[in-house]
Amino acid sequence: MATSDALPPAGTVEARKGGEIGSEAPRMRPRRYMREIGWRHIVGLLGVAFALWPISWVAMSSINTVDSLTTASFIPESTTLSNFTGLFEGCSWKLGLPPFACDSTTPFPLWLCNTVKIAVIASLIQLALSTLAAYSFARLRWKGRRTGLLVILLIQMFPQFLAFVAIFLLLDTLEDTFGDSVSVDLWVVAIPLLIAYAVVAYLALRPQSRWRSQSKRSVLLVGSVIAAVLVWGLVNDGFGYGVTLFPKIGLGTHTGLILVYLSGAVGVNTWLIKGFMDSIPVSLDEAAEVDGATQWDVFAKIIVPLTRPILIVIFILSFVGLYNEFILAAVLIQDVDQFTFATGLNLFVESEYAAKWGALAAAAVIGTTPILIIFWSIQDKIVSGLGGAVKG
Repeated sequence: MATSDALPPAGTVEARKGGEIGSEAPRMRPRRYMREIGWRHIVGLLGVAFALWPISWVAMSSINTVDSLTTASFIPESTTLSNFTGLFEGCSWKLGLPPFACDSTTPFPLWLCNTVKIAVIASLIQLALSTLAAYSFARLRWKGRRTGLLVILLIQMFPQFLAFVAIFLLLDTLEDTFGDSVSVDLWVVAIPLLIAYAVVAYLALRPQSRWRSQSKRSVLLVGSVIAAVLVWGLVNDGFGYGVTLFPKIGLGTHTGLILVYLSGAVGVNTWLIKGFMDSIPVSLDEAAEVDGATQWDVFAKIIVPLTRPILIVIFILSFVGLYNEFILAAVLIQDVDQFTFATGLNLFVESEYAAKWGALAAAAVIGTTPILIIFWSIQDKIVSGLGGAVKG
């Protein structure tokens, strides 16, 4: 006998009416719902609550007037925003890079700026090296290719902090070898850029030019940037602003820290990108080569556009990982003004009896917000990129 939970047989009047009118399917009984679907919802909600509990506690502590974690309650009796405003005390806007100056012993805005600069530069270089290496392993055929893949995988099994002594001695040697940084006035760089831009703009914008409209827009965008730099130089003491052509490399420098970061996740990123490239048909490469395309044309015009989802994923994951990295930054950077976000937060609680838990919570909330925005805005690309990499 058919139960009340069963759907009407196909072809019956009730089924046809349901399909035509669009009526809802019969609801499940509570017992059957809990047995088949409900317990999954309960487990999911418990997992979400488990993940959100520490985040909610930090958010509440950032607006709590009680500057302690042991005596504070989850729901504060009184709230304040002084924990947030105190992070920016002693800082003022100025024309330059970074666009502010801080006299405080805990220059939180400067830490954020240092972190974003280091994470963006290191992530972009990591992405470029990983993409080139993945294309070589996925598309080119050369002796030792399989051995190279296995060696890269084997190296990634060892934590990077095992090489602390070697890294420390290497950066110390580089500091003695390269010495101080090389800086010049802004006009030394701006004038050659202006001349080069004038030549490129003439070739791109003349009536008989065959440049695409997208390329012409890029030329105009670059011109706008150069114009902004020129105006900046005129306003800022007549091009007296210094531009670093060759940064200082060694201990206590961002350049040395970036070089150390470059060797961290290149192997893992190479494997992920290679997996995605393997899912792209080789026939596309062969068709392009028949039409006269070089290996670089195949890489730049076919492979890179098709692997854009995984490239976005790799950049985001690398950026987040470097944004939160603490151990290497704490060992290699000692100047407070050179601290990153993670190492700077340690100053708020380094003293047992003078710990600023409210300021620490407020700084954590501000520092976490950009990462959350990035994940929420491109979460669909992250899922599609990782799915393609695993499939490949």
